[in-house]
Amino acid sequence: MTSTVAEVLDLLSLAEISPRTFLGAQPVEDRQRVFGGQVAAQALMAAGRTAPGRLPHSLHGYFLRPGDPTVPLVYTVESLRDGGSFSTRKVAATQNGIVIFEAMISLNAPVSGIDYQQQMPAVPEPDSLIRIEEQLAPYADEYDGWWVRPRPFDMRYFNAPPRVALDRDIAPPPRSRLWLRPDGDIPDDPMLNSCLITFVSDLTLLDSVMLQARKTSRGPGIVASLDHAIWFHRPANFADWLLYDQHSPNGTGGRGLAAGRIYNRSGALVASIMQEGYLGRDT
Repeated sequence: MTSTVAEVLDLLSLAEISPRTFLGAQPVEDRQRVFGGQVAAQALMAAGRTAPGRLPHSLHGYFLRPGDPTVPLVYTVESLRDGGSFSTRKVAATQNGIVIFEAMISLNAPVSGIDYQQQMPAVPEPDSLIRIEEQLAPYADEYDGWWVRPRPFDMRYFNAPPRVALDRDIAPPPRSRLWLRPDGDIPDDPMLNSCLITFVSDLTLLDSVMLQARKTSRGPGIVASLDHAIWFHRPANFADWLLYDQHSPNGTGGRGLAAGRIYNRSGALVASIMQEGYLGRDT
């Protein structure tokens, strides 16, 4: 995982290597595989570069293979449709010619119309909560300091995150809520805004599944994302806190489904997200 906001922004600065083909960098760090939020956000940026004047309305992607974190990612964009209001792109992310992620991405021009939303839940204010690094301080010696590593976002949970919950006798309900905001400035760019929401959306979404499965991202066993869907509703206000409300409506057959909603602190619904994760054994 990247440790600063500047590193995240650098990952989203794709290089165009030929028409509709882009190169995505990798962070310089020790990882087992590519972070799914990174590859989805880079794919979205690649699609946006081919549809000027239009912003993302949805992304539906599949993680087909674990990505090698030492190899740059090549994004190939196929234009499927450019209509009066909507554009559709198919994006494939490859490494050494092998597809590791594929997404259908829809972008649209601004349109006026209905405006309503599900209301933000009543939650404690972020200033009343502690940073996740403090919450996980008792586990600082595990995995070479993984739990207390520097993060690009200040994250503050209301509930116990999966590592803390693992030590409790009873599994908590399959719901996880946290506030987060960048530890740094974000440029005011609408396309970048959507890509950052995509990156953020995969940081903790499977928490609610892991709580029920008595797992963490470090084990026991493996936790891997299978697919990812996101609908963009309104711009995120990265100058203030964002609320990420996540829950798991179902777990079966070694898979857990997670649903999430991201709100601005003002209560505006920014995005809706769905993802299913695979809960496997050690290999």
